[in-house]
Amino acid sequence: MELNELIQGFISLLFIFAFSPLFAGIVNKQKAIFVGKVGAPVLQPYYELIKLFKKETINADSSSFISVFSPLINFATVIIAAAVLPIGFWKPLISFDGDIILFAYLLGLARFFQILAAMDIGSSFEGMGASREALFAIFAEPIFFFTVGSIAFVSGHTSINDIFHSVRLDNITVIVFVVVCSISSFILAVTECSRMPIDDPNTHLELTMIHEVMILDNSGIDLFFYQLSSYIKLFIYSVILTSFFYPFSIENYWLALLIFFVVMLFISTALAVTETITSRFKMKNIPQYLLFATAIGILNLLIFTFSG
Repeated sequence: MELNELIQGFISLLFIFAFSPLFAGIVNKQKAIFVGKVGAPVLQPYYELIKLFKKETINADSSSFISVFSPLINFATVIIAAAVLPIGFWKPLISFDGDIILFAYLLGLARFFQILAAMDIGSSFEGMGASREALFAIFAEPIFFFTVGSIAFVSGHTSINDIFHSVRLDNITVIVFVVVCSISSFILAVTECSRMPIDDPNTHLELTMIHEVMILDNSGIDLFFYQLSSYIKLFIYSVILTSFFYPFSIENYWLALLIFFVVMLFISTALAVTETITSRFKMKNIPQYLLFATAIGILNLLIFTFSG
């Protein structure tokens, strides 16, 4: 990789790192507006992260070295996954044939260490949350490979950068294919990021939580890493959804930027509306919901393949 591409890759990664909390703040602000409240400022996630960074980290007496290292490993793997994702016209920091597999399993590795840390504490509540997280991950993973993976199959590329820069919405069949893939990816995003209707990020009831119950015993810098990782994951999946509509496959730079920001704003609004008008599913219904997303992804790929 040339020095210029390396610098561009670092700038893209810094963009994701810096603006992920802002995107979460925009979603939360829209949610408050939709229910008739003023809500916290859009910069509230930054204030919370600064507060957590300054607080003391206290580990449970029953915890081991796993609880000490897991938050940092979780954060590091999410950052590396973000480095695979293209932002704008620039090549990402990490890009090679087959990096789509690396991307998927880096996020899976982050989830694994978070589950491991939750079980390490020895709390029945955190163990319950870890069990739910592991179960739903089994159903969520196929969605990725039948959506983003199907785009890779159609485009003939296995690098995320090449996949999204090769998308061309030049006929109705491709447009329908991409729209259906984006619907499946939206379901994947709310699942992986523990949003409604899969999980409620604002709940404080241990018996109904999935993600939040796993980090109940974390504080200080550990909770800072987990919280920032969740913001970055939400931003990553939103960028993937935006990339389905190829804003950076066109030559007009400013038009591409306009499309990117408009679609990102639309996604934030869709997340806010979904969390406002829907109630959380019963635990037994979540696997059916995720299997539905997988099924439409498979059906979409089959229809596109045979129609072509």
